[in-house]
Amino acid sequence: MRRILFISLLMAFVASACNVGNKDGGDVRTWEMKQVGSACDTLLLEDMDIGNPFIIYDDTDDIYYMIGDNGHVWTSRELHRWVGPYDVLCYDTTSWMGANPVITSPEIHKHNGRYYYVATFETGARRSCATLVSDRVVGSYRIIDGKSFLLDVREDAAHPTFCADEYGVGYMIYDHMGEQNGNGTVQIIRYTEDLGRRMGEAFVMFRASDIPWTGKNALESPCIFYSGNEGLGILFTAYSGDEKAVGVAYSATGTLNGPWTVEKEPLLKGCESVSMFSDYDGTSVMVVSKKVVDEGEEKLVPVLIKADLQFEKLQIKGNYKF
Repeated sequence: MRRILFISLLMAFVASACNVGNKDGGDVRTWEMKQVGSACDTLLLEDMDIGNPFIIYDDTDDIYYMIGDNGHVWTSRELHRWVGPYDVLCYDTTSWMGANPVITSPEIHKHNGRYYYVATFETGARRSCATLVSDRVVGSYRIIDGKSFLLDVREDAAHPTFCADEYGVGYMIYDHMGEQNGNGTVQIIRYTEDLGRRMGEAFVMFRASDIPWTGKNALESPCIFYSGNEGLGILFTAYSGDEKAVGVAYSATGTLNGPWTVEKEPLLKGCESVSMFSDYDGTSVMVVSKKVVDEGEEKLVPVLIKADLQFEKLQIKGNYKF
């Protein structure tokens, strides 16, 4: 068991570091994560309530960062106790998202030495996915191109995730709820080199109608992973009966082009969302959220599950042991 350390150095903040109206997100040399509220909390994982949890391990400072709906960040050194919440964003108020957008399904990814924050942003009648960038995992994150929409704002798109192909080209994968065609899809677009704009049109990877075990159109939380023998898969959530479940699709070619085939049975039942990260020693860990009723209140609790990716298909190894 790894030693339990707490992060006192992150308890000091520079509240004035972010110039909200500054397109460059303030002076990044003096930026520290901003405390949300009057005091930080320390919570056990099983006591948290966070939708669409996503975890990234940063080996620069040996710290885990968890982010979820509303965009706030929590920190931990051993995955069981978490300190937060913190704010890592600086908004460009001249961009389409304004100063106080509603943030859902955010993720942080490291690519070519920089950190990219992808999420669904909603402000007024506008809803779209955007990518923000920082030189440090703690921010501040600033929008790359506030005038460009990665996705048409008329699309009912959400749950964006980032991946790169074997050539280092960046892509955004996201779900389209299919209100117009009645069939939800997982889709992909290619980024420009700076990840701020899109290149070409979206490509449909697979549809809700391709899932043998669901009778509903909802298809959410795409999460890509690489498995042994050059395998490539996507985790996602869809309804199995009256509850959500985690499913998995595999590429027949081992590339993003597919074709993609969805497994005949769900991987896990009773999960509202799914994502994946690698811990300090390279262990692959799935992060799912489960509905729990606590003192009459319903909440979404993050649950960590070890996964084995050394074979052609993902195998579940059981709950993560702290």
